[in-house]
This record gives sequence, structure tokens and C-alpha cells, in this order.
Amino acid sequence: MVTDSTADLPRELIEEYDIHVVPLTVHIDGEVFEDRVTITPAEFMRRLTATSTFPTTSQPSVGRFQEVFNRLAEEYDAIISIHISSRLSGTYQSALLARDTINGRLPISVIDSRSTSMGLGFAVLRAAKLAKAGYDLATIDRATRRAMESIHAVFLVDTLEYLRRGGRIGRAAEIVGTVLQLKPILRLEDGVVVPHARTRTRRKATAGLIELVRDFPRIDQLAILTTSGSSGAERVADALADRCPRERMIFAELSPVLAAHVGPGALGVIVYEGDAPLSVEEVP
Repeated sequence: MVTDSTADLPRELIEEYDIHVVPLTVHIDGEVFEDRVTITPAEFMRRLTATSTFPTTSQPSVGRFQEVFNRLAEEYDAIISIHISSRLSGTYQSALLARDTINGRLPISVIDSRSTSMGLGFAVLRAAKLAKAGYDLATIDRATRRAMESIHAVFLVDTLEYLRRGGRIGRAAEIVGTVLQLKPILRLEDGVVVPHARTRTRRKATAGLIELVRDFPRIDQLAILTTSGSSGAERVADALADRCPRERMIFAELSPVLAAHVGPGALGVIVYEGDAPLSVEEVP
């Protein structure tokens, strides 16, 4: 089971399901760091708020994926590799190219999650649980793709400037948010960031985020995400506790790579509507 560092999975889940995480890279103030490996979310946010330059990020190299796949080929008979949306990063493409150079050593399924953070994380967990239960690669691949249809990501940012500079949202949306001093609510749609609503204060934006999540007909699990040091997670959790008990919620900080694109003060919620049942033919 392979994913990348933008999945924002808690360490205990990574260890429980033997998930192998390939880090992206973040560049800030002339230094280069491996996401969550050589820099933590807290240290990155400290640097981000102290600098006048905007950070940049880069995908893992094809060679990095080749290393991981070749190492895992010594231990496993198949690999499933699930990654951040190909419309947000070239990570998926790097994994595909690496798979094609393995020369058939073992079956490798590479999936574009069309999401990121715990939107990616929930897809990875679905696959990892099935792998641990002994399902074959084809079944895991199909079930993971079905699970992706039940995952929804919504979030708010204090400014769209970081997304604009990183090329993750259009200039027109940034102008509306900045000139009118609005606090936008955003969502991931088909793997890309799109505006959902505009509010004038963070308090109203948080309320709008909560109402948007409450409107989902089914909520099996939630992930509540913040950039390091941001507020609002507890307010969101309390407001949604009647729709999803706290034991079904995951709280996490956004990775430095994602924080580089949303900036300080980001707050997000990932909704997982739940697992689709497997067919009789898919049950081992």
C-alpha cells in the first residue's frame, strides 16, 4: 500500500495498515525539505509566517517511486499506489512512469484519487483495510474507485493568494476574494479547487462550512483539518457531533506541502459517506 505525504494520515493508521508514504518536497527561503520527513507542519508554519517569499513545492521523482516499488517487490506480490489529484500535482504521473519501468516484476495499480489530504487518506484507508483482509488487487482497485465517489472535500482559507501563486485556482476568483475582502469557501470538484461560496468574515465562513457539511445525506466519517496553529476545528467538531460522533472523526494538520498552497488559517472538512458493499463475486 503506497501513497504520498499529502494524504495527512495519522501516524498510528500508517503503522497499523503498513502504508508506505512517499514524500513530496517543499522549498522555502532557499532550503529544500521532504514533506513531514525533514520538516513538520509546525516548523513549516513558523517559517511561512516569518518570510516574505512564497514557498514552492515539487512532486517526488520517478526514481523515488522506482526505489519504493522495487523494495516492496521483494516483500509483496502486488502494489496499489494512490495519490493526490493529478490536476493538483505531478505525483500521480511520476508513479505511473515508475510503474512502467518495473518491467512486470509484479502487478501495480496506480490510482489518481482526484483529491488530497484526508480526501486521499480515506481512499487509501479503504484500500489498506481490504488489502489487510486478503482481497485481491483487482477487487481493491474497484472498491477504492467506488469509495472515491463518496469522498467530498470542502475548506476555507484566509486568502486565495497562496492558491493563486501556486496555480491552483483562477486569477478571477482571487480578485473577488481579495478586493472585496471576502472569506471564500472552496471545494474540490473533479480533482481541482473551485469556489463554492463567498462570506465576509471567518466566523460566517466557518458557519457556512458547517452547514455545507450538514447537508450531506450520509456521513460515515469526517476528517477535520487545519494548518498548524489554526483555530476552528473544535467548533466544527462540536457543531457536527450529532451527524458524526467524535470517535468517527479524524483530526489532522495539513502537510507542509498543502499548507504552502492554502496559507495560514486554513480549515477543512473531508466527508466520507461510507463504504459501498462488495458484490458476492468480490468476497474472497
